[in-house]
Amino acid sequence: MLRKPYMRIPYTDVLAAPTITPSSANTFQGAVAALQEFLTAPSPKGIPPSTLVLTGAGLSVASGLADYRGTNGTYRVNKSYRPIYYSEFLQNHEARKRYWARSFLGWTSLHKARPNSGHFAIKHLGDLGLVHNVITQNVDSFHPKAHPSLPTIELHGYLRSLVCVSCHEELPRDVFQEELARLNPAWAAFLREITASGALDTENPDERRRRGMRTNPDGDVDLPDAPYTTFRYPACPRCLANPPPTPEGGRAAVEVDNDGAWSAPSTAGILKPAVTMFGENIRPQTKIEAEKMVDEASKLLILGTSLATYSAWRLAKHAKDRGSRLPLPTWEE
Repeated sequence: MLRKPYMRIPYTDVLAAPTITPSSANTFQGAVAALQEFLTAPSPKGIPPSTLVLTGAGLSVASGLADYRGTNGTYRVNKSYRPIYYSEFLQNHEARKRYWARSFLGWTSLHKARPNSGHFAIKHLGDLGLVHNVITQNVDSFHPKAHPSLPTIELHGYLRSLVCVSCHEELPRDVFQEELARLNPAWAAFLREITASGALDTENPDERRRRGMRTNPDGDVDLPDAPYTTFRYPACPRCLANPPPTPEGGRAAVEVDNDGAWSAPSTAGILKPAVTMFGENIRPQTKIEAEKMVDEASKLLILGTSLATYSAWRLAKHAKDRGSRLPLPTWEE
């Protein structure tokens, strides 16, 4: 049985219109001129010239992915949406079944999506020497794909891999997806069916809902009344072969059924997406590296985010407090 739902992220209404500075930036030509002035202006006194870009989900909308607070954002369109919390994922076998079933269906769209012109614009700015580093809140890996030579920190991790919560081994998502299909043939058949119907091809959320689907950010697909309790997922192969030690000095239990699916008596070997889930802390080394990038930047360009997430907001505040230049307006998610 699933436990009583945790408090969900509050529904976000239409965001207030940004204050445009300079006022001439309210046209396309004016905005380009303002951005050019920002990128080429001298650095604040005492700070070496370096521009850092901070991005959010709004930048990936043109790639066909959902955002959170935009016009068709999940928090506005799907008011019942509640992301899974890290503690819930760790503690509840049924919650993990539901998570992986939805992710199994959503991975196809995310996997075939590609970086858009916004990501490549950042690459071109990097090639021109106008942008030096990138921090992204996004977990879609579009930034490292679009500009592999431009140093990028994925603040909240990435969906291209799984990580074991016991031994911290990383596994590629492609291999994991194949295992999910093997363990869940009925679900795999359904995925082939909805793929053939074109439900995963349209970027229009209304069209997807007409086909019985809701698509949320980060590769999550919601199917009303789906039999999530039937879904199975594999155990960490490393922990299965060599169960990790427990704090008491013994060995953890990692059990699987006849097909290799993780079984409830297990106390270890749980695989999770290599992302920072709600209620989970950012990896300490990632936090240190992100703060170092901010400290080394004289300018911070914020794209595709409302900064409603504290981990990103505090980086922007830190940049402002230390005297880095921030352009207005930011491009809101």
